Amino acid sequence: MGKLHTTYKLTITTLSPLHIGTGTILRQGYDFVTHGGKTWVFDADVLAEMLYEERERSRRFDDMVSGQPAGRLIQPEEYKPDSPLFRYILPGEVRSRGEGAELQEQIKDPWDRPYIPGSSLKGALRTALATVGWQQRKLVFDPDTLGGSAKTAAQSLEHQVLFGADLGQKTPHYDLLRALQVSDSTPGTTRDLRILNVQVVTDGDFASPIELEAVRRDVTFEATLTLDGFLLKNGTAMQLGWQTDQRQWLRNLATVVNAFTINRIHGERNRWQASNHPIRSFYETLYREMARVVEAQDEFLLQLGWGGGWDSKTFAYVLTKDPAAFYKVVKKYKEMDRQRSYELGGLYPKSRRVHVRRVEREGEYIEQAVMPLGWVKVKMERV
Repeated sequence: MGKLHTTYKLTITTLSPLHIGTGTILRQGYDFVTHGGKTWVFDADVLAEMLYEERERSRRFDDMVSGQPAGRLIQPEEYKPDSPLFRYILPGEVRSRGEGAELQEQIKDPWDRPYIPGSSLKGALRTALATVGWQQRKLVFDPDTLGGSAKTAAQSLEHQVLFGADLGQKTPHYDLLRALQVSDSTPGTTRDLRILNVQVVTDGDFASPIELEAVRRDVTFEATLTLDGFLLKNGTAMQLGWQTDQRQWLRNLATVVNAFTINRIHGERNRWQASNHPIRSFYETLYREMARVVEAQDEFLLQLGWGGGWDSKTFAYVLTKDPAAFYKVVKKYKEMDRQRSYELGGLYPKSRRVHVRRVEREGEYIEQAVMPLGWVKVKMERV
């Protein structure tokens, strides 16, 4: 009897810095401090225990109890790479040196090793499958069918593509993605992390600086992807209402994802074409890599995590294809047009969050967009 499931080893390589956040904000002086061009993240438990043990010889324990930030309690000679006072040390610094400056935390395991959650990769695959499936089925978008809130607006579109057909059932039990399982990746090391300076760029103008922990580019993780053969076999699939084309999307996953990604890269190349920032060169290089990956047939490119933008996580290509219909969508949801300034046929979204660096130009320091966040290459090998 052959294998019931089909399992692939995934080799995931970061092509640009990757931030998948925990939602936790680390604060300068309280959770970390910048020193010597590096960011030192405290181990609060070790610090408290050390200060308690020396309470008879020093006032530092009393200062801690009275609410003094940890950054004021550490002595210069205690900044050592092997010191147990610090959970980890990252290259780079946040731009603001003020106490309380914020740093968004990267997801890590209990030993502070970064990894890629299976849920993040599966969510990105879901968007790609739904978008390409909609296109292949030549479905027509009607803005009046969208839900009442922006967060759940596209569920009706997704159900038309990723749920069993003609059964009237839209519960998770009939979701095609039940047949696709993605594991969390193997962990990296703290050496794979860095401090990333990010800014929001709108029409060439820079605003809203943001500081992140992020996985560096050219870091490799491994994970597994499994297709459930029992759910995909004819009898079971028929009971779930899954059509032949839906099952083929899963079996030709790399091809489907690349069809989605080609549209995204084309859009980003156009967005940055007139720019003099290095980010334009990044997308030109990514475009050439896309051609090689498509030919390989067992690899795909995808954008994960924070910073990919609205159009990396939604039916953006489907929604924006008809400018008049999309205009109705934007005006329907206040969250999509907070300034009420979107114009028919305009670029949406107008802004991008990108990695920036300071460069000197004609005697002045300016911000320069270096590259986007979250692009990865995934190689699939059947095991």
